[in-house]
Amino acid sequence: MISRRQLAVSALLTMVAVSSCSGGDSNAVPNDLRPVVDQPPYWCEFVSRESYRRVSGDTRTYSERKDGPWRDDGGCLVEGGKNGDPVGVWWSTTDDSVKRLELTRENWAMAEPTDLPADLGEGFAAYAGNDMLGGRPYYVISRFACGDADPWIRIDLKKVAKGRDAIKDLTELMRVAQRRYGVLHDCVPGPV
Repeated sequence: MISRRQLAVSALLTMVAVSSCSGGDSNAVPNDLRPVVDQPPYWCEFVSRESYRRVSGDTRTYSERKDGPWRDDGGCLVEGGKNGDPVGVWWSTTDDSVKRLELTRENWAMAEPTDLPADLGEGFAAYAGNDMLGGRPYYVISRFACGDADPWIRIDLKKVAKGRDAIKDLTELMRVAQRRYGVLHDCVPGPV
């Protein structure tokens, strides 16, 4: 039988854990360990907002700013004002995707990147552990085939919530991004 004192201590410890997990953000959802989903709406056409909330624990309101024509390439930041920009997405069908991947792998070598599964093409996920990419040190990039193109997509995040597997989440975010690319460009993504 649990005493009232034990319940009170448990409740207090839970409040402390929630507070430290959320980093002071009263809107954060602590320890949401549900998997990444492909569910609209999307940030920057490729990142499910629901998945971002699950992965980061961040439920604040953001806006997005796109650069590029978005027909053949583009970049997009999810902007957070004083909170920083928590998500960046970049993609292209016009860049040399082989060279892009080689240069990126060299730049991230110190972070000991983890290769993506073969069904996602060539690429990797990594955590830089410092202030890379404007404070977005969680990174995934993939070069894959879709129709007649060999595009690449890159996603970088500011944070991943405690208790989540960052590399697994980044891999699944890339899986969603590739499916979205296929829907938007009327092709079937696959390995190169």
